[in-house]
Amino acid sequence: MTDTHQNKPSKNESTNKRRYLPSAERKREILKAAFEEFSHRGFLGTSLERIAARAGISKSGIYAHYSSKDEVFEDMLHSTLLPPDGNTFELSDTSEADTLSCIVDEYLHQLYERLSNPDVQAMFRLLMTESGRVPDLAHYWGKQLLSQNYTANQAFFELGIQRGLIRPDVSPSDYILAASPSLMWLMVLLVLGPQNSPVPFEEVHQLHKRLLIECLQPASA
Repeated sequence: MTDTHQNKPSKNESTNKRRYLPSAERKREILKAAFEEFSHRGFLGTSLERIAARAGISKSGIYAHYSSKDEVFEDMLHSTLLPPDGNTFELSDTSEADTLSCIVDEYLHQLYERLSNPDVQAMFRLLMTESGRVPDLAHYWGKQLLSQNYTANQAFFELGIQRGLIRPDVSPSDYILAASPSLMWLMVLLVLGPQNSPVPFEEVHQLHKRLLIECLQPASA
């Protein structure tokens, strides 16, 4: 896409002193700059020239790592929403998880901690905003996030079943629906803002916990 006059950076944005950095560190700086630009200007309003200026490098410096703005955008989303650990559910070292209530508490703590991350929220907001302008890209990332959510929830269910805390007849649809209240909370948060949410976070958390316990309680419990 050809940069317009509005997309060209001001002189003040290009004053960062260039310095040599290892490739991995340079890519992190590019992605950090891309995060700021995409978050403020959206996908169509962001240019590689602006990203380069914010990162303190030339436009050709970006081309040493990425072939296009689309590639920068995808890597930025991947590093923010799909980190190397995959967000797979694991019990913390301090968790006893000897009851269904305990393991649900651990699951919800990890889930809401992730969704409360400002960077993650900014990327969700960006995807919501850009879904009408770049629908194919938004659709692709929506599927990626659903797949990640499915994998993390599956790990939670399997651990609970192994410990006899969760009924063994859970279905694949349960893997998808387990996080639904948290995603609804996130959508309301992004649309209305934290100060205007109709239900306090503590109540959402307690309702989510109650729903999970009611659905997952073993029949003999």
